[in-house]
Amino acid sequence: MALDTISICTFNVLAPCYKRLSSEYDRESSYETMWRTRHLAIINLLQSLQLHLICLQEFWLNERSFIDLYESHLSSKYDSYYVQRTHHHDDGLAIFVDRNHFRFINKSDFLLHDVGNRVGLLVHLEYQGKSVLIVNVHLTFPHNSSDRRLRLTQMKKFLNLIHEYQIQHNLINDCSIIICGDFNSAWENDPVYELLRKQFQSSYFVIHNNEPKVTHFTHRQEQLGVDFIFYQSNFLQPISSELIPRGCDVHSWNDSSKWTLSDHRAVLTTFQLKDNQENRDL
Repeated sequence: MALDTISICTFNVLAPCYKRLSSEYDRESSYETMWRTRHLAIINLLQSLQLHLICLQEFWLNERSFIDLYESHLSSKYDSYYVQRTHHHDDGLAIFVDRNHFRFINKSDFLLHDVGNRVGLLVHLEYQGKSVLIVNVHLTFPHNSSDRRLRLTQMKKFLNLIHEYQIQHNLINDCSIIICGDFNSAWENDPVYELLRKQFQSSYFVIHNNEPKVTHFTHRQEQLGVDFIFYQSNFLQPISSELIPRGCDVHSWNDSSKWTLSDHRAVLTTFQLKDNQENRDL
């Protein structure tokens, strides 16, 4: 991977404590061999993609052996940063950073104690002498109209916290921001998506002039496109964006890929320095 590019992947890896088996109360977390096999396959996939940044949701932070599984395979290349959801929730967020591609500057945890116990994770990096803020989020699943309103409140709060971080570190108009995550709603007529599009661009939309119809097969058997990589930058431009597994049907979950690693697909975007892209276009 070229030094003038950044490859970033967002992926909800379906925490074993949430993966239902035969019933609501029969979860994968009770079967160590089962969850280890699935997550080792996820790790192998992530390694094969040769990523610079990995943003994971539903990372099982309440189980040390789960964390150790990822770190034992990824720590030779990546530094890892985590934040666990508040109020005794088992999962949280993880960001893995290729230490040879970036210089780490700072980390900030966004804890929404009173807003659905959701969290956000910001990692402040330096890339080619410029500041880049990588933000990982996972919004509430919209079970009802109250949850739908809650999602918008959560996103507004995260955007305010990002802005406050920029002010505190003198980064207003002087950094790139990439927001990855599971936004837990289809993008059409979604207030959260519309809010983000006022300040950010969706990398997948920029490349394809549309969003993928399906990135998530919900516990309600719904097929929805809920996973995105948004960006705001004066010096980074997406040059490719795709779903993982590669070649999957963006309009349907049940396709020839036979994907079983998660109830989400991953989204992978490669960014390039604008100056380099513009020079290649001349």
